[in-house]
Amino acid sequence: MYEKDALRAKMREKTQQYTTMDFVEEDLRSCGVLLECKRYQECGVLFAFHPLASEVDITPILENAITTRRLALPRTEADGSLTFFIVTDLALLRRGRFAIAEPHAGELVVPTPTDLMLIPALAYDRAHRRLGRGKGYYDRYLKQNNTVATVGVCRSYQLVDTIPTQAWDRRVDHVLCAGTLY
Repeated sequence: MYEKDALRAKMREKTQQYTTMDFVEEDLRSCGVLLECKRYQECGVLFAFHPLASEVDITPILENAITTRRLALPRTEADGSLTFFIVTDLALLRRGRFAIAEPHAGELVVPTPTDLMLIPALAYDRAHRRLGRGKGYYDRYLKQNNTVATVGVCRSYQLVDTIPTQAWDRRVDHVLCAGTLY
């Protein structure tokens, strides 16, 4: 556990060295690759996240999903769980726990094998291991909803050599970083 805490601290420190503008081109490359990806084009519902400033700006993907399929975004619940709701307008999101833009109402949905889920993190490695923020929201959610295809999304500085894991940690199926799908 100490190794993960140390890596989280290191990644948070690295995040402070950059501005959102440092990654505009990189983020757009990643968005372009995902929009062209067969798995995205064939999914019925895109389960995603509204990005923080330190995360890949996937807003073009979110906007595309609203117009071409269904978009579901998460809301963090007091009991430590995530629930996903269909979103039809990003302007209707409200700041929730942890100052993350979340849906406050709407149609509750759960992923199916034909859907796709994009997952944020502080870091990923090429073995598809994820270092989250330490609360376990996505690990718990993916344990219960393990048939959906998953893509971890990160910036180049967030792709590290290796991430220490524990039994409850869930890997993603693919990692999308700087326009490259691993």
